[in-house]
Amino acid sequence: MRWLVPLLSIGLWIALLSPSFAKERRTDDAPASSDAAENEDVFFEDEPANEAPAEKEDEDESLSIAPVTVRAARESRDLRQDRAASGSVLLPEDFDDAGDDMADVLDQEAGVRVTKLGGPASFSTLSIRGSTSDQVSVILDGIPLNSAAGGPVDLSRIPLGNIERVEIYRGTAPLLFGGSAIGGAVSVTTRTARNRKLTLSGGGGSFGERQARAFYAEPHERWDLALGLDYGGWEGTFPYENDNGTRFDSSDDRTVTRRNNRFDQINLLGKARWRPDRNWTLTLMEWFFWRDQGVPGLGQFETEKSRHKVMDSLSVLSVQGNKLAGLASWTLHAGFRATQSAFRDPLEEIGLTSDDGEDRSLSPSFSSSLRVEPVDWWDITGQFGYRYERFEPSGGGLSAARSRRHDLSAGLESGFLIEAADLLILPSGRVAWTDSRLAGSTGVGTGPAVNESRQTEWSFRGALVNQSVPDTKLTVSGGRAVRLPSLFELFGNSGRVIGNPNLKSESAYNVDGGIVYDSRMLPAPYRLRLELYGFYSDVTDLIQFVQTAQNVSRAENVDRARLWGIEAGLRGDLFGHLRVNGNYSYLNAKNTGEIRARKDRHLPFRPASKWYARTEGYVADLPEFAELAVFLDAEWIAGNFLDNANLVAVDERFYLNAGLSVELVRSVARLSFTAGNLTDERTADLAGYPLPGRSFHFLLTAKVL
Repeated sequence: MRWLVPLLSIGLWIALLSPSFAKERRTDDAPASSDAAENEDVFFEDEPANEAPAEKEDEDESLSIAPVTVRAARESRDLRQDRAASGSVLLPEDFDDAGDDMADVLDQEAGVRVTKLGGPASFSTLSIRGSTSDQVSVILDGIPLNSAAGGPVDLSRIPLGNIERVEIYRGTAPLLFGGSAIGGAVSVTTRTARNRKLTLSGGGGSFGERQARAFYAEPHERWDLALGLDYGGWEGTFPYENDNGTRFDSSDDRTVTRRNNRFDQINLLGKARWRPDRNWTLTLMEWFFWRDQGVPGLGQFETEKSRHKVMDSLSVLSVQGNKLAGLASWTLHAGFRATQSAFRDPLEEIGLTSDDGEDRSLSPSFSSSLRVEPVDWWDITGQFGYRYERFEPSGGGLSAARSRRHDLSAGLESGFLIEAADLLILPSGRVAWTDSRLAGSTGVGTGPAVNESRQTEWSFRGALVNQSVPDTKLTVSGGRAVRLPSLFELFGNSGRVIGNPNLKSESAYNVDGGIVYDSRMLPAPYRLRLELYGFYSDVTDLIQFVQTAQNVSRAENVDRARLWGIEAGLRGDLFGHLRVNGNYSYLNAKNTGEIRARKDRHLPFRPASKWYARTEGYVADLPEFAELAVFLDAEWIAGNFLDNANLVAVDERFYLNAGLSVELVRSVARLSFTAGNLTDERTADLAGYPLPGRSFHFLLTAKVL
């Protein structure tokens, strides 16, 4: 009956709150007036065009012109890079609660599942519509973060303090992002300077949590500058139940305190823009991330000294030209990324030896797109991208020697508008080519050593978009997407796990369709957005590591999968006192390969059912406060397995959180307080890392300028 809690809370708010007290406030789509807010209200007074004659001054003394309040336009929740994609957009007000992190915020969206290996700052991966984490692209300011060495993007390396917008594309990666992706894409946009401001934030919470943020923005007519700092830390000394490795015998269970779980991390953002004229914008961005954290091990195998350090630097140069010759727009992104990861295990608590490991990678990239609209009913967009990656792993790293990869991609999309039916037709296609190579021989097996692989893959999509009904969008799309094998899957050699240079790319044929109702005719602050989507995907040549008779696992194209499901979402700001946000996802993910132990089984780590609901009651424009809000949210997950044969099921999980926020008049300061996991669920993640129980968080943001 747990699913009744969010429904009852929504009904309670509707019964208690009267629509007659509705007043203007920041809308659901306008940036929050707290930290990360960019669009602020502007106040000015109208003046008469001509001064009144002196003889009529007395008559006009009684006349006054009331101040006019000009509100910033609502920021659209439409996906910017794809007119036919299904997905969602997250704005600062969606992640300004105390205790929020990128993984938790994304996990609340329809069709998305995040897997975290532990608590805050733990390795976090993303799956969309039942995809693997490798099949999802993550892009930061136009630059892909996915590594050719293999493995998904770690979402914990993207703190929220310097983020302005997050777009989630479900099912198909937009053409402008370059490479194809089977699961979809997440596009992250960093903050910019729109108004002069200086905001400072500080907070903390249970188990030694600490947080500090600073953001400075300096805008001018021709240029602007944004500087951001985001610090986070945690002791992680929470109690948990250690079952001593005997899951079904509770006689030896005991409560212990998590240790070697501390972390400290810093994220720095510098972003400058220059506009030489109204058509051109030049942007320079530097994103730097550093973290030092303990590696605590599984619940029954605690550690003392194992640590992991990472440094990640991304430099981006962007050039954008709009309305060139009145019919073209051009965008260029050039990036350079350098990462260094170091692992220390002096007591041999995790690895087989006490040798230190240190991996480095360098990745310059370039992408460009051109959109031309020769006539009102036709446009065409072309994309070209190049990326080079070089890896220098330690002796125990991902590959046996230094490796490198060249990636080229090119794509073309055209849009045809049939005005009589308000129907947009969008055919598109792209080609990707890779050249992957090791610096030396793999030396695997008795056959000839292979240290090079070249692959070319095509992907395509066709889509229809109809908007003939006011505030309503209907979409249907279908096509083919691919994922090229990683360097580790091609050449990896860690002793018991080896790669396969003859691997084929994973591919999927996808079909989806849906309807989105977004009421833009309602007066502010009222807003209502409803969406319903269905999808089907047939995935072939899934890459798995298969154990051989020599007790060695080798990468093979062995599996197939059939996935289908539905996604429903609701977002609203109603009655002037109530915000609601909720979604439900159903996923049927079956293995259709030839291995009998897996055939017709549900794919592991992909919950069949998941819902999330949040209701927030607020009162605005009080004498002392700009806004006072209280919220309750809940998440329920069921139908998950840990193994391909579905022998180990994951128990249903239910999480309930609550909190409040207080925003002072004129947006001088905002205080947010959150109580997480109110039912004190003492669980472990899917890998066996204990998770904290009930916890508390607070965040105070003050506007200095």
